[in-house]
Amino acid sequence: MWPAGFGDETAPSSYASSRIEYQYDKNVERLAIKKISGGNTQLGPFHWAGVVDQYFSAVFIPEDPQNAAMVTLRNSIDVPRDAQKPNPNETVKVEVLGAAVGNFKGSTIERMYVGPKSLPILESVQVPGISGAAQDLRALVNFGFFGIIARPLFLWLKWTTTWVPNWGWANMIQTLVINVALLPLRISQMKSMLKMQRVAPQIKSVQEKYKKYSLRDPRKQAMNEEIAALYKKEGVNPAGGCLPLIIQMPFLFAYYSMLGVAIDLRHANWLWVRDLSSPDPWHILPIAIIITMLFMQRMTPQAGMDPAQQKMMNLMMPVMLGVISWNLAAGLCLYWSVGNLVAIVQQSIMNRTELGREMREMMEKRARKSTK
Repeated sequence: MWPAGFGDETAPSSYASSRIEYQYDKNVERLAIKKISGGNTQLGPFHWAGVVDQYFSAVFIPEDPQNAAMVTLRNSIDVPRDAQKPNPNETVKVEVLGAAVGNFKGSTIERMYVGPKSLPILESVQVPGISGAAQDLRALVNFGFFGIIARPLFLWLKWTTTWVPNWGWANMIQTLVINVALLPLRISQMKSMLKMQRVAPQIKSVQEKYKKYSLRDPRKQAMNEEIAALYKKEGVNPAGGCLPLIIQMPFLFAYYSMLGVAIDLRHANWLWVRDLSSPDPWHILPIAIIITMLFMQRMTPQAGMDPAQQKMMNLMMPVMLGVISWNLAAGLCLYWSVGNLVAIVQQSIMNRTELGREMREMMEKRARKSTK
């Protein structure tokens, strides 16, 4: 048995992150602390089973996984509120989870792994094979839904630290490489958005022409046909501005999940940041996200939008994203803010193209009309 914050140096309130995990075949089951009651028996087969938290684990590795069974344990104990200055009169109750694994058909022979959820170490611990399951403990590190991207990103980041001895600078280098690789997609997205803004007044004119008809009126179909013909004439793909963004977003989510489970990034420092896996203590990076987003909003031509609405969106969107990122991991905010800087450079170059200048002129013309 162990407190739900085993190995964690944070306050008792973080203990509830512990859970029971076990693996069979290709699946890893995770039972949250609130769903576990003492004395429950879970039948195998088990590849391994035990108690884990964000960065550490204590698991049994049965020699006979087919006949293994696990009993879950749960209790609460009093611990000092301040671990540095323990006072018997100032305690808090924390949950204690435990697991016992054995063979329910005979004698039990098993090994245990108690230690950090470090990929190189976990991959070196061999376990008895079950068809279709990994032959080691790598599944203890849960990269989440975007694991297919997050795991390679982490291995790449870890390799980068072999010649850049700091996780923060390695993060920045990786961010630059990712953004350069995605540059064609971003250029395609910007061009599509600019073209959409160019035809926006014409689209609005068509919509106004059919405004008097209800949605069920067959003549509404003629409006859609006119809009489709206009898109074709101007070479506009309505989905062109969304698809590149959809492709880019998984990288952001993958970074989020990677920073939440990679013990190598725990307490990894960079400049003023003491821990890249925790929020920026001075919130400089979230503020940088707000500032860079403000620049991006102001630099992006939005000729099809009402000037008053545009001003509101130029302020609301960065503030909203700043609030979202305020308590996110500093490593994620670093990736986000550096990506924004690259996007600002890209947008600056796009604004100097013929298409970008045209959109700027349309936006300024629309703004002058609204002030009359």
